[in-house]
Amino acid sequence: MKAAICIAAAAALIHVVTAADYIVGDPTGGWQGRTDYKAWAAAQSFAPGDTLTFKYSAYHNVVEVTADDYEACSTANPVSFDNSGLTTVALTAPGKRYFICGGPGHCQNGMKVEVDIADRPAPTAPSSPPQLPPTPLSPAPAPAAEPPRHAGHKRHKKWHSPPKPAPAMAPVVQSAELYLPVAALAPMASPPPPPTPMSSGAVWHAKWGGATLGPVALWFAVLAL
Repeated sequence: MKAAICIAAAAALIHVVTAADYIVGDPTGGWQGRTDYKAWAAAQSFAPGDTLTFKYSAYHNVVEVTADDYEACSTANPVSFDNSGLTTVALTAPGKRYFICGGPGHCQNGMKVEVDIADRPAPTAPSSPPQLPPTPLSPAPAPAAEPPRHAGHKRHKKWHSPPKPAPAMAPVVQSAELYLPVAALAPMASPPPPPTPMSSGAVWHAKWGGATLGPVALWFAVLAL
């Protein structure tokens, strides 16, 4: 399919490229009466789609005539007439066409041309290539069937709650025993109570009582013998 489209497009381009515009009398002259137009026309290859261009001064004109009027150099029954100084004629179909200058005596002096258009298809403007049919799309796969549900079963929606933060860890209080020696943590003994003040008699007894008790005890011992 694509190859056929490319061939058709190439053929249309060839037709457009081969269409030509011929300036009558070029390159040695124009439409002025000093050119051998019969020889000039024989050297060209005219085809449908080509054009003829006549360039001339105000002393000349372009008259298209029939074959008989061409031979007689007659302008009595012209097919077309133009004296603008620049005449363009489209060659649309194969066959012969005849042109002369209608100025007095110009045609008789050789200012006329016969154009023979070859029989071949006329070029056509390139057209847009036909649109290719769209590629069929593959059908989408059918959704998987849901498993049968029991009667009375309700489909519950899952609500997604944000994740709960992890509980904060309580600070760990380490025992001071790990860092202090046992002796430093032992309870301190209460200081001894201050000595009770002694009376003067008690002080005398403590000082002299022992000294007097000895002789007394000795005297009782002697009596007992």
